[in-house]
Amino acid sequence: MSTFKQARAQTLKALDIIDSTQLNVFLQRELPTRDKLLNDIDTLETLPLDDAVVGMQAILNKVLDIYNDPFANYINPKQHKRYTQRRTGGFVGIGFKFRVTKDAYPYVIGPLLGGPLENANIKTGDTIIKIDDADIKAKSSSEVSALLKGEANSIVTLQLLRDDQIHDLEARRQSVQLHYARSAVLASNIGYIKISRFGGKTHERVKSLLEGLLAQGVKGIVVDVRDNPGGSTRATRNIMSLFDEAPYVFCEQYKSGKVKKLPREGETLTNLPMVVLVNEHSMSSSEILAGALQDYKRATIIGAPTYGKGLIQRVFPLAEPLGGAVRTTIAMYGTPSHRLLHGRGLVPDIYVPTPAHRLYRETGSINISDQARAFRRSLYLEELKAHHGADKVKLFDQMPDTQLQQALFHLAG
Repeated sequence: MSTFKQARAQTLKALDIIDSTQLNVFLQRELPTRDKLLNDIDTLETLPLDDAVVGMQAILNKVLDIYNDPFANYINPKQHKRYTQRRTGGFVGIGFKFRVTKDAYPYVIGPLLGGPLENANIKTGDTIIKIDDADIKAKSSSEVSALLKGEANSIVTLQLLRDDQIHDLEARRQSVQLHYARSAVLASNIGYIKISRFGGKTHERVKSLLEGLLAQGVKGIVVDVRDNPGGSTRATRNIMSLFDEAPYVFCEQYKSGKVKKLPREGETLTNLPMVVLVNEHSMSSSEILAGALQDYKRATIIGAPTYGKGLIQRVFPLAEPLGGAVRTTIAMYGTPSHRLLHGRGLVPDIYVPTPAHRLYRETGSINISDQARAFRRSLYLEELKAHHGADKVKLFDQMPDTQLQQALFHLAG
């Protein structure tokens, strides 16, 4: 049975982790003494256990706030579950993308390819009226997601509206894999790989996609990490190794001052000419990948200067009854040549501004059909009409992806 002492022990463990790993780079105020923190924790013992746990979680947040680090925080149990799902690239549900609309019913963007609904009677543009018996008009994205998720093998019923006809769709919740990479063959026989996030298994998918492109005889490769917020550094090391045999991918400097070079991991598959696309929202592991390939002159970096997140975080899970995890910034990182990136970002070799209104943005899972991708873009253009008018939106719609165009021109040239 969970007790106050167990929660207290986990809180002390978390404080030890923070003290030993968290960088002081942003620290501006004096940290509380250990005796002060112990006293604050022990005063909670008279409270009901649930209230005491909330108090201990608040203490952890307060300590981390003093470090003034925007990337370090206490992650509550619900947030930690979602974080784990993103890292592993999976969850239990029925697998489709949707778009909520203010004061109206959400639209189906499309089922996830390879998911439970891929061959079901659900189509891009369907309106979702009910989930089981719950009317979902004006529901938030998180509220809709909560209704769709559940225990494996449980049944959920969707009421869908299409062409003024209502029909019900019954689906069985299953394990759904989120794919953070997709590929295509573009003009001039150039292979294209989009990576929207570095999940724990993203390198395996990228390897498979690259093998498929090479089998088709492509003459060059574009790797697109625009709008990619980062993720697994191990996946990044593997992906960089697919394209270059250089020994190191990046370096880390820890709280102790020690510098560690992180080695390549995996086999090299190609030496074809390549471009990496980046923009202002390419962060963390995206910058590691692009920075290494730029250092080794293996790829031409095209786009806009990157975000500049040169800090490495690690998540330390905590046991019940405290639960959740603490995320601390354990190191600063740089490119293999020790170029620091935090607050600076990567400067591309060829600067091309990001297209207006980020019409070519792709984030999260991207295993959806081209039709679904086009429908999502049309919804966004409809939203822009309210701000810019129909005539100007037509111009936005005709605006090309200039960064990708430059990449294709560079490789074809």
